[in-house]
Amino acid sequence: MLLTSNSFIDPLAPPIAGVRHPFVPSTNMKAVIAGAGACFADAEIAQAAIDLTELPTYEICVLYIGTASYDINLYKERQTCQFHKMGCHVKSLNIANSSLTFEEMKRLVEGATIILVSGGNTLFAMERWRLLGLDLLIKIAVLRGVIMAGGSAGAICWFDGGHSDSMDPDTYRIPMLAKYGSKNGVPPNRSRFYGAPVDDHNSVDEREWDYIRVSGLGIFPGLICPHYDRIQSNGVPRLVDFDQMMKRHSSELGIGIDHNAALLISGSDFRVLSIAGQSGSVPDSLGDTFFEESSGLPGVWIK
Repeated sequence: MLLTSNSFIDPLAPPIAGVRHPFVPSTNMKAVIAGAGACFADAEIAQAAIDLTELPTYEICVLYIGTASYDINLYKERQTCQFHKMGCHVKSLNIANSSLTFEEMKRLVEGATIILVSGGNTLFAMERWRLLGLDLLIKIAVLRGVIMAGGSAGAICWFDGGHSDSMDPDTYRIPMLAKYGSKNGVPPNRSRFYGAPVDDHNSVDEREWDYIRVSGLGIFPGLICPHYDRIQSNGVPRLVDFDQMMKRHSSELGIGIDHNAALLISGSDFRVLSIAGQSGSVPDSLGDTFFEESSGLPGVWIK
């Protein structure tokens, strides 16, 4: 079902046996959840996260956590450039290749107005956070009202779990650092790292690996699929495999976010954002039919 302004129901209504209620977020939580980490290089999406703070930009501290992309500087520069331009303070919490003490992490997290989580290898990031205790610090920050932001792995982390490409060898730490670890490197081709549109099968070299379910922080309920309208290097469209995953996890709410879309959550209100001029899975005339050729508009779906 396409997510529209009429998709939510009364959270106070009594439950109906056998009916799963659509996702209703807690009233004190605010987030911008995107289909790709690169969405935050778009001025409108970055501004949406800033607006949620209700603060002047000079009072905003964006804490960038790039664990999933191994703290590679190129990804940080791309995903934080708009926040810099708009006058926010930007700091980094780097723990992918070295460790910080718990107190050092705590100081950084406590000083954050927005926590921006990078895309990349979700499984690596979640395991690293849990090992060092960063997961607990982030959950505490959410309770005090920090704005949650991120795309791809940075979207999955906020939910119960997500449809992840963490088994793609191209996203492993050693290959990624070897290719893109220096400041003189170049970001990987979008069709390799983020996936190609579902109608562009010839733009990826098919490899044998499977999508997996990766557990997140459990702040928002549900199973989320970023890059919903994309096909990646295993040759399997995300939307097709996500449907199969949902059958294996039928008790969970499913949320599919197109590569160039984002979901803004402010308490019980929400808004679907998209990057101008980009394609997605939603027909030009809104309806509940998926646009298979991925030449519609970017959008968000619930299952």
